Order: sequence, then C-alpha cells, then structure tokens
Amino acid sequence: GNQDFSGKGYVSSDDFETWGKKVAEGVGMELDDEAKAIWAKGGQAYFGNTKSYDEWVEYMVAFVENFPNYLEVSENLNIDMFKGVDINKDGVVSMTEYKALVTAVFPDLSDEDIQFGFNMIDENGDGVLSQSEISIAWASYYFDGEESKY
Repeated sequence: GNQDFSGKGYVSSDDFETWGKKVAEGVGMELDDEAKAIWAKGGQAYFGNTKSYDEWVEYMVAFVENFPNYLEVSENLNIDMFKGVDINKDGVVSMTEYKALVTAVFPDLSDEDIQFGFNMIDENGDGVLSQSEISIAWASYYFDGEESKY
C-alpha cells in the first residue's frame, strides 16, 4: 500500500509513525513526544502485526468480532489520532495539516482532489476539520467498507 514507507511490502507500525513525521514536516513542524506516541499507538491499533492486506482484513474482522463496542474503541482511537494530525494543537485540522496528511501517502493527488476530500469531511463547511468530523470519516472509512462515502 501507499503507507509502506519502509518498502517491506506491508504496512507496519513503524510506517505509521513515519506517516506522522511526514505530516509534521508537511506543515513545517516536528512531532513532539506526545504526538509520536499517538502515531505509534495508532499504527499498532490499525495495523497490528499484519504483513499483508489479507492479514490486515482478518485483523480488522477479528477486531470487530472481539470488540462488540468497536465503534466506541474506534472513536477513542480516532480522538487520539486527531491529536496526532492537529500538529499545531489548535483544536482543529486545517487544510494545510490535512494536505500534509494525505500527500504523505498519496503524493500525486491533485489540489482539486485534496480539496474535494477536505470538503467532504468538513460537514459544517467552516473551513477546518473538527475532531468529530474526522472521527466520523475515519470510522466510516475503516468500518463501513465500500459503503463509506469517504
């Protein structure tokens, strides 16, 4: 996948941490220790020790089956991940932070595609992404599969 920054052929927790570093670099900042820990926790939660897409699908299915409250667990994780993307800690994700997030993984996305994705998540149209808006988008993306609008 595009998140395989290490080139191992699968996405590891280390790759997720690298993604966080790239997001910070994209907004001209560095990750502090709290943000590094958030990205590490997110990588472990989203990818576990999977080494292929099929293993990841099995991991996520088991996650949903073993945690009847998976949406609550996901929401809590998404709150943490929001903090990891909100690099300047102003309580919202700006277009600059969002662009850094997606271009770290999809460097060839056009500005129009990036703006489209941002606008889709920005449900209230205020020009920034709230914790709630991002949490809903991520939970939908990871758990609604092909039915997700994200």
